[in-house]
Amino acid sequence: MAKPSKATNTQSAEKTDQLLDVLQDLFILESLKAGMNVDDIRKILKINKWRVSNISKYMKKKKDGDKQG
Repeated sequence: MAKPSKATNTQSAEKTDQLLDVLQDLFILESLKAGMNVDDIRKILKINKWRVSNISKYMKKKKDGDKQG
Protein backbone atom coordinates (compact mmCIF):
# COMPACT_ATOMS: atom_id res chain seq x y z
CA MET A 1 0.00 0.00 0.00
CA ALA A 2 1.23 3.49 -0.84
CA LYS A 3 2.32 5.80 1.93
CA PRO A 4 0.10 8.92 2.30
CA SER A 5 1.74 12.11 1.11
CA LYS A 6 2.55 14.99 3.43
CA ALA A 7 -0.11 17.11 1.70
CA THR A 8 -2.77 14.52 2.51
CA ASN A 9 -1.62 14.38 6.13
CA THR A 10 -1.73 18.16 6.37
CA GLN A 11 -5.25 18.31 4.91
CA SER A 12 -6.42 15.62 7.32
CA ALA A 13 -4.91 17.48 10.26
CA GLU A 14 -6.59 20.74 9.21
CA LYS A 15 -9.99 19.06 8.86
CA THR A 16 -9.56 17.37 12.22
CA ASP A 17 -8.72 20.72 13.85
CA GLN A 18 -11.77 22.34 12.25
CA LEU A 19 -14.00 19.52 13.43
CA LEU A 20 -12.60 19.81 16.96
CA ASP A 21 -13.31 23.56 16.97
CA VAL A 22 -16.91 23.01 15.89
CA LEU A 23 -17.49 20.34 18.52
CA GLN A 24 -15.98 22.53 21.22
CA ASP A 25 -18.22 25.43 20.17
CA LEU A 26 -21.28 23.19 20.35
CA PHE A 27 -20.23 21.98 23.79
CA ILE A 28 -19.79 25.59 24.93
CA LEU A 29 -23.23 26.57 23.60
CA GLU A 30 -25.00 23.67 25.26
CA SER A 31 -23.10 24.12 28.53
CA LEU A 32 -23.98 27.80 28.68
CA LYS A 33 -27.63 26.97 27.97
CA ALA A 34 -27.50 24.51 30.87
CA GLY A 35 -26.15 27.25 33.14
CA MET A 36 -22.54 26.13 33.53
CA ASN A 37 -19.92 28.61 34.69
CA VAL A 38 -17.53 29.98 32.03
CA ASP A 39 -14.48 28.97 34.08
CA ASP A 40 -15.74 25.41 34.45
CA ILE A 41 -16.29 25.09 30.71
CA ARG A 42 -12.83 26.47 30.03
CA LYS A 43 -11.25 23.98 32.42
CA ILE A 44 -13.12 21.02 30.93
CA LEU A 45 -12.14 21.85 27.34
CA LYS A 46 -8.68 23.22 28.26
CA ILE A 47 -9.13 26.27 26.04
CA ASN A 48 -8.66 30.02 26.42
CA LYS A 49 -11.24 31.97 28.37
CA TRP A 50 -11.76 34.43 25.48
CA ARG A 51 -13.26 31.71 23.31
CA VAL A 52 -15.95 30.85 25.84
CA SER A 53 -16.54 34.54 26.55
CA ASN A 54 -17.00 35.36 22.86
CA ILE A 55 -19.64 32.68 22.46
CA SER A 56 -21.30 33.78 25.69
CA LYS A 57 -21.44 37.40 24.48
CA TYR A 58 -22.93 36.27 21.17
CA MET A 59 -25.61 34.30 22.99
CA LYS A 60 -26.48 37.31 25.18
CA LYS A 61 -26.78 39.58 22.12
CA LYS A 62 -28.95 37.04 20.35
CA LYS A 63 -31.14 36.62 23.44
CA ASP A 64 -31.52 40.40 23.86
CA GLY A 65 -32.38 40.76 20.17
CA ASP A 66 -35.09 38.12 20.48
CA LYS A 67 -36.66 39.98 23.42
CA GLN A 68 -36.77 43.27 21.52
CA GLY A 69 -38.30 41.90 18.33
